[in-house]
Amino acid sequence: MTSRPEEAPVEDVQPRYRPYTAKTEEPWEELAHDRARCPVARNAELDAVQITTYEGVKEVLAGHQAWSSALGNIWPLKEPLPPEEQVLGWADPPRHTRQRKLLVKALSASRIQHMRAFSERLADDIIDDLCEQRSFEMYEDFAERMAAGHVCELLGIPESDRDDYARAAKRMEELVTTTMDGRAEGGYGTELNEWLDHLGGMIRAKRAAGPGSDDLITQLSFAQVDGDYFEVGEIARMIQLLNVAGIGTTIGAIGNTAYLLDRYPEQKARFLSDIEGLSRSLAAESLRFESPISGLWRTCAEPTRIGDLDVEPGEKAFAVISAANHDPLVFDDRPDEFIIERDWANLPMNLPFGQGIHFCVGMNLSLLEMQVAATKLYQRLPNLRVRPGFRPELLPGAVLRRFETLEMVFDAPALPRTT
Repeated sequence: MTSRPEEAPVEDVQPRYRPYTAKTEEPWEELAHDRARCPVARNAELDAVQITTYEGVKEVLAGHQAWSSALGNIWPLKEPLPPEEQVLGWADPPRHTRQRKLLVKALSASRIQHMRAFSERLADDIIDDLCEQRSFEMYEDFAERMAAGHVCELLGIPESDRDDYARAAKRMEELVTTTMDGRAEGGYGTELNEWLDHLGGMIRAKRAAGPGSDDLITQLSFAQVDGDYFEVGEIARMIQLLNVAGIGTTIGAIGNTAYLLDRYPEQKARFLSDIEGLSRSLAAESLRFESPISGLWRTCAEPTRIGDLDVEPGEKAFAVISAANHDPLVFDDRPDEFIIERDWANLPMNLPFGQGIHFCVGMNLSLLEMQVAATKLYQRLPNLRVRPGFRPELLPGAVLRRFETLEMVFDAPALPRTT
């Protein structure tokens, strides 16, 4: 872990990170303070143990035996979810193991790579809709349509139903966001149950149609693990979690990338000089510098010592991914600067996709969308930029780092599509 001055033991230093009451656009100084002087400490604002070093965050996210996910990872619960509601990032082994075994295969790198042609067509179609105007809102007009379109394609939603499905999925993502940020319950439970019932109907229809399709719902509907089929409710909850993760976080990642390019014009100029060649490293650096997931929750499951702190079962922990991804012991080449040509072949994986058994199964899809989105937007929309004078406001809360809105402008006309 990052060293601290000997004269400042962890018990004597209070964390400066305050994501609920003093969330800032540039938190790197306060996170550097916490990482160096109290890398593991109880944060009164979070009412949890806060971990800020790369190694510490990695330890918590990967240590599923000591750090349970069954009491929530995007907001902390007082009691574990009922077993039938525990799925993927909200589950521990063995339940998590059987679910993940199937999804890793269904969302393999080769399968997602086969979606590139679809991804490029979709991005071009959205840009065609925008090209008559000289401005648009990044999230609603582009990123949401991009993310929801990929989820619909993966799930096998019929073309005629995709707009309705995307609107419903967006509503659920909004409810999850308001709940995790502590702003309101927002009727989440009632609407979630209605949405799960709707998904259950889709699953039953897929089962009635037989196993002939390769879409994800069909694969989940007919998959067997140890001779047993998944229950309809379990499949519905997995799809719901994939909707939230596959749409919400990707929206943030696409928007954050556009904002960072605007904020660092010398890096933007470098990207524009080699868009195809730098799209992968741009995505990696965007996720490192400004991850759309700032941190994740865990609950201590057994007496555990992390850093200089003893943690008891039931205590909450918040692993601050934003701090870990700026750790100078790992990213020592100017960790608080946005540099799109880092040598990723010789750097460890940054942490937005998690660690260990909870490593995000949708990583390949998210990276594809980020790369295609940046490539198409900056190839086809001349001088694409954040609207001059616009100051975006961050969403509140500890988990998400993205803006409420992001207004973009470009110089007409849009350049012709290539797909």
